[in-house]
Amino acid sequence: MNVLAAAASLAGNYQAGAAILAGLIGGLAFLAVVYMGLGTGMTRMNFLPMLGSMMAPKASRSAAYGIGLVIHLMASAAFGLIHAGILTAIDVDSVGAAAGWDVVVGAVHGIGVLILMPMMLTMAHPLVRSGDLERPGTFLTGFGSMTPVGSLAAHVAFGLVTGSIYAGIVL
Repeated sequence: MNVLAAAASLAGNYQAGAAILAGLIGGLAFLAVVYMGLGTGMTRMNFLPMLGSMMAPKASRSAAYGIGLVIHLMASAAFGLIHAGILTAIDVDSVGAAAGWDVVVGAVHGIGVLILMPMMLTMAHPLVRSGDLERPGTFLTGFGSMTPVGSLAAHVAFGLVTGSIYAGIVL
């Protein structure tokens, strides 16, 4: 491989700062999709307070939103690092390839969430266990039959945005 081709590839060119930034922006794209679904009635799952009340079940609604946002952004940064690591490992060489591969990574992540999140919420969320928050149901359908579609779309959006931004910065 010549020098110019090596410079236009992610192989060996992992940049943690760019990965964190891309993950944070991808996390905002994720929230945009989630709250579009909530706003249109596609789902009843209000993601941020659900996440925040899992850690602080007695918190006020606004505190639960804030706690949920902090947790979500921390997870977005961490997943940005993971997505960038995968893109680096498979040696993408263009923003389009990064976007395409990261859509796949986001979809796989989303499918994993749809399988594992209902179990986690049922077993670990204090408000679900007490009956103060509705049960998630299989693939999160307890929050509405279209919730799985919205959740998968949000994870795909995360991958698309995170991969595109990361590759756009690094390449």
